[in-house]
Amino acid sequence: MSKSTLTKKIAIILDITYSKAYDIVEIVLQEVKQGIAEGDLIIRGFGRFTAINKNKRIGRNPKTGKPAEIKPRRVTTFKASKIFKNNLN
Repeated sequence: MSKSTLTKKIAIILDITYSKAYDIVEIVLQEVKQGIAEGDLIIRGFGRFTAINKNKRIGRNPKTGKPAEIKPRRVTTFKASKIFKNNLN
């Protein structure tokens, strides 16, 4: 689902304008980003987002097969809650 589709659905469900729904989506996404940046973000019934640090390592360029250094970075992981998993099945 795209951000635009989500915004349209929220506008219809809440019977508000698209621009107000867009503002709501932007606020929620900004808070999610901030929560992840500060540590764990847990949304009960949905899951847990965690930011982890990855160390520098040596990988391979898939085209050439030559070794390449992969710089240290932060990545986000997501683990779905049991409720979320059960709703998928």
